[in-house]
Amino acid sequence: MEKYYSINDIAEMTGLSDRTLRNYIKSGTLNGEKIDGVWQFTAEEYGDFITDKSVIPSLKAKKNALVYDFLLNEKKKAPEMCSILDFPADLTEAMKISDFFCSMANASAGKVRMNFSYQGGNARVMLEGDAVTAAKIIGKYFGK
Repeated sequence: MEKYYSINDIAEMTGLSDRTLRNYIKSGTLNGEKIDGVWQFTAEEYGDFITDKSVIPSLKAKKNALVYDFLLNEKKKAPEMCSILDFPADLTEAMKISDFFCSMANASAGKVRMNFSYQGGNARVMLEGDAVTAAKIIGKYFGK
């Protein structure tokens, strides 16, 4: 059974807003299908989107903003972390990596935010938020 991503999934993984994603849909940069009134995207459509040369600058800006905002906030109320994980991977494997970290970030109930990008055979995952939760997610990925 093929995995479908929602607009919220793609927003979570890229850091782009729902409105921005809808503009990409309107322009034809992000392709998907409306099923029962809800946009759905295959892994291939998502992969095409994040590797599109016109989208990459927006993804880089969101990635950089995540780190910059983390560094700017010097008054944290609890231990937090910002981790960058790089994985050499083909696009198929990158989508599996993205799916894992997206589902784990979603399951964290807002404790961890996730950003994902793929370029030149490298999948990059950024996790930011509660240090304990982020560390558990990373440990779970690596089987610890």
